[in-house]
Amino acid sequence: MKEILKKIRKVKSLKLLVLIDLIISHYLFKPIAISIIVSFFAVQGFKILQDFVSNYNYVSDLKKKANSIKINILKSKNGVDIYEEQIVDYQVKKGDTVLKILLDLGVSEADAFSILEATKKVYNPKLINNKSSLTIKYKAKVDYEDDSGSIEDSKKDVVVIEMEISLSPELEIKVSRKEDGTYESKEIKLALTKNVTKYYGELNSGLFVDGVQAGISPNAMMNMINLYSYDVDFQRDIKKGDKFEMVVESFYTKEGKKVKDGNILFTSLVIQGKPIEIYMHLVNNKPEYFDAKGNSVRKSLLKTPINGARVSSGFGVRRHPILGYSRMHKGIDFAAPSGTPIFAAGSGTITYYSVKGGYGNFVQIKHNNDYSTAYGHASRFVKKLRLGSKVKQGDVVAYVGSTGRSTGPHLHFEVLYKGMAINPAKVKATSGSRLGGKELSRFKAAKEEIDRYRKNVPNQIKN
Repeated sequence: MKEILKKIRKVKSLKLLVLIDLIISHYLFKPIAISIIVSFFAVQGFKILQDFVSNYNYVSDLKKKANSIKINILKSKNGVDIYEEQIVDYQVKKGDTVLKILLDLGVSEADAFSILEATKKVYNPKLINNKSSLTIKYKAKVDYEDDSGSIEDSKKDVVVIEMEISLSPELEIKVSRKEDGTYESKEIKLALTKNVTKYYGELNSGLFVDGVQAGISPNAMMNMINLYSYDVDFQRDIKKGDKFEMVVESFYTKEGKKVKDGNILFTSLVIQGKPIEIYMHLVNNKPEYFDAKGNSVRKSLLKTPINGARVSSGFGVRRHPILGYSRMHKGIDFAAPSGTPIFAAGSGTITYYSVKGGYGNFVQIKHNNDYSTAYGHASRFVKKLRLGSKVKQGDVVAYVGSTGRSTGPHLHFEVLYKGMAINPAKVKATSGSRLGGKELSRFKAAKEEIDRYRKNVPNQIKN
């Protein structure tokens, strides 16, 4: 049975082969087959060609980006120069001059000197210092490659369009290039916004240090110390934990940056629980300072005729550090760096201005028929002063030194009453003046306004 089935299958296979052979041998088969084959390769070939072209374009783009075409515009037949504008901000350093800065930038000498001449009409450019800054707007020729591939730069081909010299937050000098190539300059005063600022805090390291760390300007702190110098011994009276308050005018740029403090409107020192309050009041459009009752804080004598010093020796009998035996010390010694200014404790006439034995360089001032003050061991005098010169309270009369019998730089300060030395710390100086009448009424109104600031302005010191 199996053999029979094999024979039948063999016969069918032969018939199929015969049929296929007849189809291939038919005269219509070859044209149809060729058409099918050609169509297939035509379609596939177009797709291959399309892929090839796409790949070629992609590779070409990559090559273009990697090798940018250099166009020598500056050497073109049309002679066109291409410039680009730049702005440079420069902080003046020690040894810099405006001329040096311009030449280093690439400005030609002719243009640099032209800019300097224009600047001199409103400001001496030699006065710039490391607090000044320059903003220079200029145009410079675009660099290019020549045919050989080397870079040719445009040295000395920088043209300044505008230069601003910032002298302070309130003042700048502007130099501009005109159409004819020359320069003109003008002084510009910048507007500042005035606000009222309050500081209130506790003393830890010292009045000046704590105030400056809180954000008060050093200038305002020195003004505050001067106001209290009539009544307060800063070395012995102030203790850690005492409190201070200041209401001061502050000035800001349009960007909101604080640049300086102005007049102190109010200040208070709470020493051992006792407040000493001082208010500003304009008298003949000038700021003067008074206590809450309208008494001037200016007294006949300063308690401390020097800033930033410490008491190194008090009044009374002591063992002299050089002579080696006990003797009367007729004043108070304030230790301070050599060269520290010494102020006149009160207004008066200089009655001694020379060397005096162990006192070294010595100054004596007569204030009235009863009181005189003396200042010893100075390093040098003030050149414009001499015997008989009139001085005002707070004027610098000499500078701290260590002349005469001295173990180190300090001020020896004496107060004399009718020719006899008395303890400077116990002198009760009299007040300068007291407001009355309409002026007192004006002061009270100003005081009320200041007290409103104290109440409503937020404290700048963050606890």
